[in-house]
Amino acid sequence: MKKNLIFIFLTVIIIAGAGIWYVNNRKNKNLSPSASPSRIAHVTYICDGGKTIDATFYKGELKPVEPGEPPIPSGSVKIVLSDGRNFDLPQTISADGSRYANSDESFVFWSKGDYALVLENNVEKKYIITPW
Repeated sequence: MKKNLIFIFLTVIIIAGAGIWYVNNRKNKNLSPSASPSRIAHVTYICDGGKTIDATFYKGELKPVEPGEPPIPSGSVKIVLSDGRNFDLPQTISADGSRYANSDESFVFWSKGDYALVLENNVEKKYIITPW
């Protein structure tokens, strides 16, 4: 009888220890720097009319895909327009350049090389990059 009680007691201790270890590792994983996107670049774009876009680009987590499937974009951009509006846009699939859009695609930000294109409710505006 004593052996059974000792066995049950040790089993409970091991299970409790494993549970505590799991919870602590899960918390630490969520707090690690890799859990948050890392900043890639900050760029200022200027339009002919003097309008600007400040864009901060973030690299997302790599999402594995099956061979032959297109990549899953996971980056994002935070932009501030000269009229004071702010957007946090997730990266979307693009054949050329980097494309970011809100969920209903009423605001699309597209960058390639020294240029950026903004489509707001399907109205196009082009911006040219300028160094800080």
